[in-house]
Amino acid sequence: MKLSYLCMTGYDGPAPGIEIWPASPEFCRPDVAQRSYARYLDMVELAERLGFDWISVSEHHYAPYQMTPNPMIMASAIIQRTKHARVALLGPLVPLNNPIRLAEEVAMLDALSGGRMEVLFLRGTPNEHKTYDTPAELTKKMTQEGIDLILKAWTSEKPFSWKGDQYKFDTVSIWPRITQQPHPPVFGSGNSEDSVVFAAKRRIGIGFSFAPPEVVKKWIDLYRAECAKEGWEPTPNHVIYRGIIYCAPSDQQAYADLESFFGQQAEEQGKLQSATLGGPPVLDLVAKPYFVGSPDTLIEKFQTLRDIGVGVCDLPFVVGSPEQQRASLELFGKEVLPKVQAWDTGSFAKRLTEAAE
Repeated sequence: MKLSYLCMTGYDGPAPGIEIWPASPEFCRPDVAQRSYARYLDMVELAERLGFDWISVSEHHYAPYQMTPNPMIMASAIIQRTKHARVALLGPLVPLNNPIRLAEEVAMLDALSGGRMEVLFLRGTPNEHKTYDTPAELTKKMTQEGIDLILKAWTSEKPFSWKGDQYKFDTVSIWPRITQQPHPPVFGSGNSEDSVVFAAKRRIGIGFSFAPPEVVKKWIDLYRAECAKEGWEPTPNHVIYRGIIYCAPSDQQAYADLESFFGQQAEEQGKLQSATLGGPPVLDLVAKPYFVGSPDTLIEKFQTLRDIGVGVCDLPFVVGSPEQQRASLELFGKEVLPKVQAWDTGSFAKRLTEAAE
């Protein structure tokens, strides 16, 4: 199994929580934001030293929990701070962007990184669609047509025009050409039957966030069945699962720290609530993360996901203070990561060891 460190780039100061959107900019101190970016880039370097296979970044807007309105910029910074780990865009929000621009920027990043990019293209949550007043009823069609357009842009050797239902371009001619041929590994959402069928038909992977294993298993089974209809068989590396993680020496300490963390957040957010607009409800597996416990407990949880077909786990270490987050990452890297990666003969840590020998 491959493991990915999600570079959350959260704001390290009092701010509205995930359930409050949009977050008023009055709560953002520029100096704190700058230090927050710097801290997360330091964590990226630590994650690569520990042996994580991937470093990932996502796109979010108007929110302090992930200050990456442009994940391409953050990925460029990550590329400069890493040498070996894959850099995963999980994901650019297609309806909020020009798909040709996405194709160009990913191609540029693939060249800058020496062919280390992975890409999960997403539709985004309903609140994100309000960022630029994108028509909500069109976002699924825009996402699916946008992915088709991007794949064609990467694989075409000649300029072409595109006349679709959602996008029209007289001329498409991508420079630079994508480094990984025919294109980097691409993923789509696995959170609906329509999305699963779409991914299977295009022979791309699928990704899940904050869903219980029994739900994920249902979608993976459907995905495999639809892939079989299309005449191909996906591997575990075609399936990504994202879940918040907190690793502590014992289960008791992990859950005590988690309770303390969310208690402090609730108190701070209560003070801010009156000055912000309400947003979507918090998902259970955000408020009650799946990956919480001692190293042995976490290994069992990864085994459960492996057994249902997950091949890549994307992990945001966001519980606790900055010091607790770093301690959690270091303990995980020492006690959990090598054992979980040993299930995958192609893991980054194993490759590093073999190269050293």
